[in-house]
Amino acid sequence: MEESAFLKKVCQIEQDFNLSQETILGAPLWRIVRYQTRLFYVNAQTGYVATAHTEPMIGTPHLKLFSGLNHYKGNYQISLFFPFNRLVYSNGIYLDKFIDPVVKEASLSKSDFVIIDPPSYVGNYNREHKKQTIDNESRTVQQQLLYYLFRLLTPLFLRNRIKGLFNKAQNAFGIPDEFLSRYYKQVALFLAKYYYYLYWFRIIKPKRVFVVYREGYFAQIAVCKKLGIPVAEFQHGITLDDTVSFAGEYDPRIDPDYFLVFGDYWKGPQFGMPLDRIVNIGWAYSKYLQKTVAPNADKHVNEVLVISSPEISDAVLDALKVLSEAHGDFCFDIRLHPCESYNDSQKLKLQSIPKAKVVDNKTDSALVLPTYKYVVGENSSVIYEALSVGCKVGMLNLCGLRPAIDLSGIKENFFVINDAKDFEQFLSEEKVSSASKAEFYSDFDSEAFMKFINEKM
Repeated sequence: MEESAFLKKVCQIEQDFNLSQETILGAPLWRIVRYQTRLFYVNAQTGYVATAHTEPMIGTPHLKLFSGLNHYKGNYQISLFFPFNRLVYSNGIYLDKFIDPVVKEASLSKSDFVIIDPPSYVGNYNREHKKQTIDNESRTVQQQLLYYLFRLLTPLFLRNRIKGLFNKAQNAFGIPDEFLSRYYKQVALFLAKYYYYLYWFRIIKPKRVFVVYREGYFAQIAVCKKLGIPVAEFQHGITLDDTVSFAGEYDPRIDPDYFLVFGDYWKGPQFGMPLDRIVNIGWAYSKYLQKTVAPNADKHVNEVLVISSPEISDAVLDALKVLSEAHGDFCFDIRLHPCESYNDSQKLKLQSIPKAKVVDNKTDSALVLPTYKYVVGENSSVIYEALSVGCKVGMLNLCGLRPAIDLSGIKENFFVINDAKDFEQFLSEEKVSSASKAEFYSDFDSEAFMKFINEKM
């Protein structure tokens, strides 16, 4: 894949400039600033600019005087969970679909775990496991003061180290001068979180820590490395090949000890983890869905759910234009990514496509998918979820869309749509893959999960 080859080149540049040499508190300084630097370089080289997206505030914003961790002093067996930055809303309740179903299906005792929510979810709001959840700790006075302190001290005491890394990165990737201030800010934030959690982890002595998406929790991981606390990361989406977040060699100084995946299909190098540290725990969320979504819900048999995302908005609309002209009986329900919105020219394209409309994307996709018979997209996580719940799924391979059809298992489970004729065949054939669920999303085994964490963590 072109993107994979490009990211391999990026990784090689990082090695050539020895960017991971400089450390801070035992962690490679480069990893604190790597994502933003890579993103700038990728955007500059490809011309694609990532869409900024801020999560809406849920609950009432407030500054916490005291840490919620204060209630767990002396609990030396507790498991700490740090969820994804975006919760899903299902049947009037918020939950993290990677963590909460695991906690529920594994029947963890209420005294054995604590969930620390992301910044946009605070105060009184209806949440799964609310009594075991505390507001994001970045809102405490203590961590805020640490951040402002390190914003002052970092340019004074770490200037040579940060400036040295910045100069290397600038030579390697051509980042602008203003990135130096970003580096100082990111390091200050890392230090504030590090010393905050070092203090609390020494008091509550958690037995193990779980995170969803390591980029958001490097400070917590670094503290765990210092204190000898094992860390596991939950897979948070479909990653077929190298990405800006994960590409590169495994670094035990800052990467999690284990990576927990949805199914055996995902045991690969794309997550930057040794294969013997990637563990299939299955997809606990499916059991939650079985209990909350009516199994005999009416399906949209004359509508095709179209899965889009910001970088392919135009290509998806161009493809639908071609397909709609070939088959006028079906409607296209376009589900936009949470970070995606149409500009004026794209709105005009949409208006030119008969029976195409943008549908609600607030309800979690996994709750919507069982109501559709046909789903199409490119490489989104959602099309794999659709496969796991029995939808007939097509990969759009036209108008500039490039699905990962050459990877093993893809053509056997997905219908590749190259043109209007393929689309006609996709709609007429009744066959739906039955082997895909176990391959991409294994059933969650609570006993196996508990055995893993008790023996390895």
